[in-house]
Amino acid sequence: MISKPIYTIINECLAKLGFTFQFLGEAETCRSCLSLKACLGRLEIDEYYTITNVMTNKLECKLCEERAVVVQVKPLPRDLAVNSSSAVVGTTIRIRETNGVPCRDNCLCLPDNIKTGKYYIVKKLIKKTCDCPIYSSRFLVEVEPA
Repeated sequence: MISKPIYTIINECLAKLGFTFQFLGEAETCRSCLSLKACLGRLEIDEYYTITNVMTNKLECKLCEERAVVVQVKPLPRDLAVNSSSAVVGTTIRIRETNGVPCRDNCLCLPDNIKTGKYYIVKKLIKKTCDCPIYSSRFLVEVEPA
């Protein structure tokens, strides 16, 4: 499944390939901007993104108070422990409260960067066994939001 590219606008000095940021929502200043939809339209609050392409388009940004650059971004992949039937590359899975309970501080069954009720695509199998004190036979996979 090929997802649509996500574009946003970022401060010119931060517009570097591989730069990662968390989108915290629109600022008051952004509400009156003509580029609001193009800039923030496809970003999701509290999601982490990494820059995959820096464009040549530049424009003035009210929030940055200087020139900003159009960049292409993608959601940052994250690790998740799943059962064997969900550990198939390309599978779309929905995270429910029952998919896992935090079993320790750095739990991968339901980590902080995974949101319940949201869909994720399994991008790759990291390892076939995952150390979990509660659930047996967990697989560690890399997922991205669907």
